[in-house]
Amino acid sequence: MTEFPVACNLQGDYGYKVIVIDDSDTVADIIRKTTDQLVGVLVAPFPPDAVLKAKIHGADTPLADGATVKDANISKMEAIDIYAET
Repeated sequence: MTEFPVACNLQGDYGYKVIVIDDSDTVADIIRKTTDQLVGVLVAPFPPDAVLKAKIHGADTPLADGATVKDANISKMEAIDIYAET
């Protein structure tokens, strides 16, 4: 288990925030860790039925929620966008 930082931008925030993740975390864990730190502080709560997804900045498709950091090939200080799926 190795902890390292990634840069996450949560929809509704003005910029990227550094979030510390573990290489065994899943994409869903990254979303949870980010929202736990930012929702209600810097970002308004999402509607209860909102489905949040994450993607590597610049990618067209979201990462699979169950994929681990290692499976998704996420590296240190990778830029990750988290958004509500429409």
